[in-house]
Amino acid sequence: MSKEMSDALILLLGGFIVVFAVLILLILIVTIYSKIVSSAQKAATEKKTEKQAAAKAEVQQDEPKAAAPAAEVQTEDDGEIPGEIIAVIAAAVDAVYGAKPHRVKSVKRSHSRSAWGRAGIADNTRPF
Repeated sequence: MSKEMSDALILLLGGFIVVFAVLILLILIVTIYSKIVSSAQKAATEKKTEKQAAAKAEVQQDEPKAAAPAAEVQTEDDGEIPGEIIAVIAAAVDAVYGAKPHRVKSVKRSHSRSAWGRAGIADNTRPF
């Protein structure tokens, strides 16, 4: 082999060694960073869980022992819309129209399309 060919091979081999060494170093840095972040997230989650448990214990201590059961929500579907839903719809109308005088005249169920169908139509007919 000539001198130029051996120099080229040495340069090529040196380049490969440098590139792979840097790749290994980057892998180590990313691995160490991920372990640090996961341990910090785990500690934050544990701290949050402990705070929630302490708050729940305080609330349970403050409540009277013989609490009356809450009113049951209507579970039978008799075709009527519950009052809670009508109240939410009226609040939404109030939020949209603001200070203008408004009144909810009627609330009817819509059985024409599913929520996914309406979302698809809204998404596909949106202007560019």
